[in-house]
Amino acid sequence: MNFKRFVLAVLGAFASVFVFEMLWHGFLMKGMYEATMSVWRPESECNMTVMLVSQFLFAGVLAYIYTLIGSKLPCKRGVAFGFFAGLILGVPQLATYCYLPIPLSISLMWVLASIVKCTLVGMAIACIYKEK
Repeated sequence: MNFKRFVLAVLGAFASVFVFEMLWHGFLMKGMYEATMSVWRPESECNMTVMLVSQFLFAGVLAYIYTLIGSKLPCKRGVAFGFFAGLILGVPQLATYCYLPIPLSISLMWVLASIVKCTLVGMAIACIYKEK
């Protein structure tokens, strides 16, 4: 593993995750969350540090997995890597509809968010980490 490229890939993936999550959940889904406020923690109880650590670890794990299985593949294969990682992470989000009192549309948006986010992050990791 090329440690310098790995660190850059993690940082690029983290930036991608952070921006995506902010846009997707902070803007696109904001109305859905406001309509179901009784289900969520009050904003005063939300811990941004935990969120940032979670996003950083997510980026690091995806980048590490890519170094194990995809580093010798062409950059465009990062799209497939990310897409399938998104499916793996997204499909279980559908089950949240079964145990949380939320509309099905929120669960479906979470599935789509996982797929889109991981596809973008996979592409970023692949382009940053690619073998020279």
